[in-house]
Amino acid sequence: MTIFAIVVFIVFYLVGIAGIVLPVLPGVALTAVGALVAAWMTGFSLFSVTDVLIIVALALLAQGIDYLAGVLGAKGFGASRAGLWGSVIGALIGLIWFPPLGFLLGALFGAVLAELLAGRELKQAFRAGIGALVGTLGGIVAKFFIIIAIGIYAFPRMF
Repeated sequence: MTIFAIVVFIVFYLVGIAGIVLPVLPGVALTAVGALVAAWMTGFSLFSVTDVLIIVALALLAQGIDYLAGVLGAKGFGASRAGLWGSVIGALIGLIWFPPLGFLLGALFGAVLAELLAGRELKQAFRAGIGALVGTLGGIVAKFFIIIAIGIYAFPRMF
């Protein structure tokens, strides 16, 4: 059962890594779920309750940083509230129409369009869109490092 639990965690971990750049998959959250499932399968001998809580805390941290990176990136480049909403809506539309990476351009164009509709000049709107893109990319990088940290924490406990 332990070997199967390890395989389950590794599969969840690899899908989690893919989920960092494929936003259809909740990457880091899947890794935390994989740790919980693997722990449960082994009666919490593979990962203790403390281990699972640490991994879940890292996953929550990743989600928080991802959200803040998008907001701070857009705000740092001068986006208004309309630009922030446009970025989110554009990212969702981009993801649906141009998967898997359409969310990046969707965030950019959504912020630009929303800023233009709010009456801002093209230069300001484009700057806000670049901020949304930079923030989104920053969130991806942060999630990547956090999922690597989860791996560094989890894999030695399995072997």
